[in-house]
Amino acid sequence: MRIRALAILGDPPSWEAARLRDAMEDWAAELSGRAREASSAGVEVWTRRISLPGLPGDDPSLVARVSSASPDGVLVSIGHTRRPEVLEEAALQGLYAYMPIQGPGDAAAAASAIVRIAGRDPELATRVAVSAGGHIIATPYFPVSSAPPGRRILAASILYASDVDASSVAGSVASIFRRAEGAVPGAAFDYSLSPWMEDSVAALVERAYGARVGSPGSMHAVHELNRAIRRGAGPGALGFNEVMLPVEEDSALKAMAREGSIRASDLLRLSSVCVAGVDMAVVSAGPEEVRRFLLDARALSASAGKPIGIRLIPVGDPPGTRVDLGRFGRATAIAL
Repeated sequence: MRIRALAILGDPPSWEAARLRDAMEDWAAELSGRAREASSAGVEVWTRRISLPGLPGDDPSLVARVSSASPDGVLVSIGHTRRPEVLEEAALQGLYAYMPIQGPGDAAAAASAIVRIAGRDPELATRVAVSAGGHIIATPYFPVSSAPPGRRILAASILYASDVDASSVAGSVASIFRRAEGAVPGAAFDYSLSPWMEDSVAALVERAYGARVGSPGSMHAVHELNRAIRRGAGPGALGFNEVMLPVEEDSALKAMAREGSIRASDLLRLSSVCVAGVDMAVVSAGPEEVRRFLLDARALSASAGKPIGIRLIPVGDPPGTRVDLGRFGRATAIAL
């Protein structure tokens, strides 16, 4: 078990360049200190992050200011934006951002922006996402992460799929959560079950319940995992607190993409009841197809009454095409 992300979700006292830099450096120092404390307790902190509440006035000119103020070695999200140009500029500046979509106009604007970003470099599109249904979400999971206005929260997420005992899922999940809480006392946790390559959630679904993701029984399996997460979560939980299935961050899902045995729509169906969204999927699609997909996700968010995050990397090539995703390695385009 590792702390996947240790984050400050913070609203800076000032957006003036020097004061913004000072605030972010102070937050980074606090994160480093808390990471050392966790390490002394035998728990590694994998990444340090800062999430902001969105830019004042949604001003695109402030993106470069945030980038300049960002501390070395810390991932930074500007939070949510309703302007496609802010989304694009954030990705180009090495930051994270997301757009809440509440209607067809939002979906069209977001789809066009995401396709343009991926057209520059598919890896850039890994930095942006949408929140279907328009939810503003406080979580250490990027890109769909915003700080609550006027507040500062120490938040954490956990990487633990390989540590779950398939014969005693609920008990082992609760034990993992208590250990994580002890390593970072006072933090608000998003207890979501997320993968990183061989630390695979899709493999856990099959190991614990005998069902491959997308096959009959997999919705039940993910539902049961979510029940274990909800039962084990502490009272200060924030964010999604659900199973996450980012295609290009999970070795088993990457293999399914190479086989052509999974589509983005398969994951969207799971999102209707029991998955946090459709994440890190390289899809063969243009702006119109992405727009329609986002509208479907918005409809599911409204009917399920919960946030659904969508992070697509659209490419103009057919399913099965191999795509370089930089730090995520070689990816495979799948059908919507």
